[in-house]
Amino acid sequence: MKRFVLSFLCVSAFLVAAPAYAESGANPFGITIVRFAGGTTPAQMNAAVAKAGGDVVTDLSQVGAMAVAPGSKDFAARIGANSRVTSFFPESMFDGPVANDGRGGGGPIGSPLAGRGKGRSVPDPWHDALSFLGVTNPEGILQWEDARMNVPTAWTKTLGDKSVRVAVVDSGIDDSHKELKDNVAGKNQTFVPCKALKKQLGEKALKQAGLTDCGKDDQEGHGTWVASRIAGELNGFASNGVAPRVQVSSYKVIAAGFGGLPDWIVAGLLAACSDRVDLVNISITGYLDPSDPTDAQTYLLFNDAVQYCHARGVTIFSAAGNEHVRIDRISMNVGGRPLAGVGRVSGGPDGIATTSPGANSADFDLRGMLETPAGVPGVVMVSATNNANDAAPADDPFGFGMHVGARDQLAYYSSYGPRVDLAAPGGARRFNLPGWDGGDGNITYGGWGSLGALTAHGEICTDPVESSLFNFACFKVDGAAFGWLQGTSMSSPNALGVAALVISAKPQLRGDPGALVARLQATARRNMTNYTGPVDPGNDSPTYDGRLCATGYCHLDTSRRIGFSDAYGAGLLDAGAAVGS
Repeated sequence: MKRFVLSFLCVSAFLVAAPAYAESGANPFGITIVRFAGGTTPAQMNAAVAKAGGDVVTDLSQVGAMAVAPGSKDFAARIGANSRVTSFFPESMFDGPVANDGRGGGGPIGSPLAGRGKGRSVPDPWHDALSFLGVTNPEGILQWEDARMNVPTAWTKTLGDKSVRVAVVDSGIDDSHKELKDNVAGKNQTFVPCKALKKQLGEKALKQAGLTDCGKDDQEGHGTWVASRIAGELNGFASNGVAPRVQVSSYKVIAAGFGGLPDWIVAGLLAACSDRVDLVNISITGYLDPSDPTDAQTYLLFNDAVQYCHARGVTIFSAAGNEHVRIDRISMNVGGRPLAGVGRVSGGPDGIATTSPGANSADFDLRGMLETPAGVPGVVMVSATNNANDAAPADDPFGFGMHVGARDQLAYYSSYGPRVDLAAPGGARRFNLPGWDGGDGNITYGGWGSLGALTAHGEICTDPVESSLFNFACFKVDGAAFGWLQGTSMSSPNALGVAALVISAKPQLRGDPGALVARLQATARRNMTNYTGPVDPGNDSPTYDGRLCATGYCHLDTSRRIGFSDAYGAGLLDAGAAVGS
């Protein structure tokens, strides 16, 4: 079974991982995507589906498609006989890799913050706080990402314009959170079609498939974090986002504990662009096999949605992925259609993802797959950088060659390659090593991961492993939840936040994706050297915490560097330069 997953680095306990990429299986809801000829109206699409004995689950009519629950055994024959139908195919599902990067550990968090930085702009009190639970970092402030992107310089010109609207296509937003309640525009929307699926299949079928998150709120926490990093309020409480005066809107396409289906994500994207937002963030990653007709058609559905958005002047930012594979930029034929700027995973050893200890690297083989949505032509793919490399324990062999003290390194988990457009901070464990190779000090809190708001009742804060001090260190102040995340899910909203400042300061770039991206790339910082290497296929040594790595690909290869353009694309976002003259 295949599903889209969020692109923050998930964690689990010391368990043997299930295969990260299961063989293709049937959509548990039996959904069929029906595509129609140009000029077919939504009413005609609905009528064709009804006549064939189906029921529309998700309306994708902006790109000439409908997601349908077939209601009759001969639905395929009947819909295929309609002259307005150009194709129909069963909906793909796919899983991202299960990243067994962490473990439980650490007690409850009391009063974690200490002090403020001196001689800096401090919009909100935590932004320049010096430490968290006594831990600090080379930048000397907790919201280090803004310093690495030169955001305080941009703030002298703009904090963002309230008319700028950003869509967060994600797990929802907690619009009651103190950091967001005044910066969320409109009512939260959901594109998880529980009502339609229940009508056709019954509630039992949804529960059997694991789909129980049917509300508009954020039951996970990921979307709330993304929204807060973009537009966390300047209100004298906690910290704030990169562009704290812009507005965010929630388009929920991911169900907690389940993931998301292509039609949900495409529907959310289409709705956002129909609403004429300025920018879209999608911190979601999946992979499609272009040799599989169904996957190829699914990729084209995403491509058409992106082009629909571009035609309306909307710029889309997306996560490069946490698989640490090379993503090439190529021109190729997908499903009978020639495309340029496709993000395809390398066919060499660097196309096999970081493999969890105890697992078989064959189950992490992504070679030849198309990354979606970040690899769709026209989407801005953002890789992730860390704060700095700190020194691993002296007896840790995996820390050798890690260039201790190096700043702005490609994060150990971040995918890379010619398809990357830009880099932005995503945070990383303290030693820039996987959790299994760094020991107890290989933490995210204290300015190594990235600080943002979370949903107090969401999975990130209620799961004992994810919320643990070793992992995302969820904590609460005045009932509001926060945590230290890492992932390309974090780098994408950091990049988008800079873009929001730019179109606030330079309104002539608003509604012009090509010109906006060109401005961001032309002003990106290029004065860093990357030392992070690819995954090592030949190192089958046990992990630092003693687990097996029998098929390799668990450890970084510190003897090889990933080159500048593959790591950073055009460079690391520089907000001050981008909003300048």
